[in-house]
Amino acid sequence: MEEITSLSEFEYGALKEIGNIGIGNSAVSLSRLVNSLVCTKVIDTELGLIEDIPKIAGFSESPVMGTLIRIKEDLNGYILVFFPETSAESLYISLSGEEIEKNLTDPVKRSLKISLIEEVSHILAGTYVTSLAKFLKLNLSISIPYATYDMSDSIFNSVITEMGYIADFAFVLDAEFLIKEKRIKGNVLTLLDPKSLSCLLERINSMINQNA
Repeated sequence: MEEITSLSEFEYGALKEIGNIGIGNSAVSLSRLVNSLVCTKVIDTELGLIEDIPKIAGFSESPVMGTLIRIKEDLNGYILVFFPETSAESLYISLSGEEIEKNLTDPVKRSLKISLIEEVSHILAGTYVTSLAKFLKLNLSISIPYATYDMSDSIFNSVITEMGYIADFAFVLDAEFLIKEKRIKGNVLTLLDPKSLSCLLERINSMINQNA
């Protein structure tokens, strides 16, 4: 706990750089998906205690489109990608090219909407994890994404329950995407078990020693 709560400026800088690279690289894949230029940027990066994440990530009382993706191999944990309802609608319109009603009742269109959000989230998680693996020389893979429409707290708590309450901290990336003149905001949360988080910090610290 002491090691984790006293992250150095270099450690935070490394985590921020990994996030910037990962989200930045996703722009190429997203551009192919929407057949249009996509600009991406990380607005903020923060490491926080699990109990502080709802406040840090700005969880609201409105439903979100959330996607759960498992991290496997050298690290064990989850990536959660949250799109607020308005951003999810804008993202769907950008991807599908069709306007939709907010209260979507057609099960076919709802299924398509979820599938498209899953695809975008999978791209974001994939490029982020690939950047993490290359940057810190780790062997990592991710699972098939699962998207759901629910409250932020509900989705977040379900992952905590799945992990058996063994995650003490989470990384939060606040990202922004500009797609076809639509500004879309999202959160990318990374939850790792204590052993994986220690491994991550050890790799970063080894980089510090090599550059010393």
